[in-house]
Amino acid sequence: MRAVLPLGLSLALTGALLAMNYALLQAREDPPSAGAERKVMVTTKRVVRNTPPVSQPAPASNAPPFHWSALESADYSVYAANLRAVGCPERTLRDILLPDIEKLYDERAKELSDGPEDTFWETADQREARQRQREAKLRALELEKRALVQRLLGAEMSYEALKELRSAGMASAILELLLGFTDTAQSDQLFTVFHLREEDAKAHLAVTEGILLDEDITQLHALRDRLENGLARVLAPHELEELRLRVAALEGMEHLTRRSGVNVSGAELREIARIRADTRDVFAKMLNLDEEIYSEELRAKGDAAFQDLLRRYVGLERFADTERGKDGLFRELFQSTEKLGVAKAALVQAYEARRAAATQAQEIRADQQLSNEERLLLLAALRARTAQALLRSLGPVGFGAYLKEHGQQLTNSLSMPAARQRTGAVPAR
Repeated sequence: MRAVLPLGLSLALTGALLAMNYALLQAREDPPSAGAERKVMVTTKRVVRNTPPVSQPAPASNAPPFHWSALESADYSVYAANLRAVGCPERTLRDILLPDIEKLYDERAKELSDGPEDTFWETADQREARQRQREAKLRALELEKRALVQRLLGAEMSYEALKELRSAGMASAILELLLGFTDTAQSDQLFTVFHLREEDAKAHLAVTEGILLDEDITQLHALRDRLENGLARVLAPHELEELRLRVAALEGMEHLTRRSGVNVSGAELREIARIRADTRDVFAKMLNLDEEIYSEELRAKGDAAFQDLLRRYVGLERFADTERGKDGLFRELFQSTEKLGVAKAALVQAYEARRAAATQAQEIRADQQLSNEERLLLLAALRARTAQALLRSLGPVGFGAYLKEHGQQLTNSLSMPAARQRTGAVPAR
């Protein structure tokens, strides 16, 4: 009985396994049911929902494909009109046209500049005449380019000016100080006006070759006025005044700083700039034309008026500070001892001794009645006296700091040049 039961169970299990295998085999051979088909179709739609079938063509469109060539034209007027017709912003249009125009005229200028390499048969006068003719043609080409830009953009604009304005470096930093109160569009126009008037001034001075007649001075005055008028068209009156003061502050006033021993507030610096602008034609100075269109006497009067007004504004003591601040000898002493607590009176005393020694050294070197050996002895004694004077004024710590930074300059300024020590040569007065 016990042997039959396991055998029966074994046969039953074997039969069940055979039935399961047969059912699976039938499932592979039979077609899928309707329910299975719906599941497959749903899966397919989710996969391709975000990408159109490759086999189906895109919907037909009547609009022709865009090509840049449809806008371009050999005629700049047509090219500009096409760009405006498709809604191109004026600034973008300018950035497209200016480099293209610049390249075209650069190539034309190069053709004019390329002359015969070997002109040995020409006289100097003939070569100079040919050079003047070439420069006149280049100038005419430049004016033609400007006229084209003016016609296309409706205003003066210069590719070179914009490139300089966008460049990095010291010049760009100075321009930022001058024009930082304006927006980008204004600064572009302002610097273009300045750049073109500067080029006009250089071109006119090149033609005159340094000999200015009355009519030349009149034309240079007109250029100066054209600069101011061009700036005034871009700026409101108070903005033009701001620019005038900034130009004045950047020119000849760099010594009015704490690093030069001169303490002025921002408001004081602005008022000093106003005094300077009122006693000097800053627009002529911007174009470096002040020496050409104003006599030396007039310029001297303007400088004297500035000094007088500055003295009244800051007072005698601070005016003396501004005068010392101009001298590199004082700046050396001040900057090397600035953090050491040296009293102002002691610093001034050291400066006076240093300046007197420099004058004496110059007289010794120029004295033709002295031999070379006598000069060397006198200069050595002068160096020793000056060192003692500076030590008494600045104290050991201050004098040591000064020698550490400027000791070599002190020695050189109170010595004979090395070449003259060897030859004993005496310079002509």
